Amino acid sequence: MWSEETRETELAFKIADRIISIQECDGGYDYSIMNEHYREIDGGVYDDPAVDINFVLLSIVEELKENPDTNGAKGNITKESKLIPLDYDEVAEQADIANMAGPAVYSSRVIMEFKAKTEECFQPIDGLGATEIEELVEEYVTSKLSENDFDASGRGVVISGSRCRGLEGKASDLDVVVELSGDESEDDLFNLLHEDNFKIGGVPVDINPITKYKSGTLEEYLPGVEKYLEEKYQKASVRKKLKEKKSEIRENDEKADKDNKKKSENVR
Repeated sequence: MWSEETRETELAFKIADRIISIQECDGGYDYSIMNEHYREIDGGVYDDPAVDINFVLLSIVEELKENPDTNGAKGNITKESKLIPLDYDEVAEQADIANMAGPAVYSSRVIMEFKAKTEECFQPIDGLGATEIEELVEEYVTSKLSENDFDASGRGVVISGSRCRGLEGKASDLDVVVELSGDESEDDLFNLLHEDNFKIGGVPVDINPITKYKSGTLEEYLPGVEKYLEEKYQKASVRKKLKEKKSEIRENDEKADKDNKKKSENVR
């Protein structure tokens, strides 16, 4: 496989819980590092067309094995992890399917269940549903990071806060949590993503950037959000019941007053 006579231009391999695909391109080699669901986590261009594609593969693998996991690309890879050959065309096809599905494709059941509940409860904004809004926020975040040369990349976007459970008021913001990889601080990311007062359909978007090594991943962060929303729902439910009870008492009092007036009029 490594001889000049059988020189490859495309390669795909599985290693631990990651999939690596590489292909020749103008000026070098284009590569992607994906999770087991073919969702790209990291990638780029190895800009040295003079080297062999296998050298590129081994360089990427060596870096994954040796360096700390700063962006989630490493996954469960260890120094002992072995490369398992895959069919490149099949990997490319699965990757296309995963990308077509949009940002709602996640391996974590926590995220999938959270988003599914949001789809049920979310009230459209300017005709846009939850998934469409998450895609818009993802585009905005990616653009801001690129324009300002921030060392960060998106790993997931999820609508959070009252609107994701239909608990919002008329003046409620649109809360969105965005998981980012890279070395930027959450405070710097927050300031960058709020400098334009980004809005969707006239509703202010409050973007909360989280990173693996501070606030945690989306898988770790969302259970706390769910707990908060459940408590908010319970409080809102109690307030609603109290309001309904007060209204019922008031209606009964008014009815009693009317009945008493009628009795008084009849006595006269």
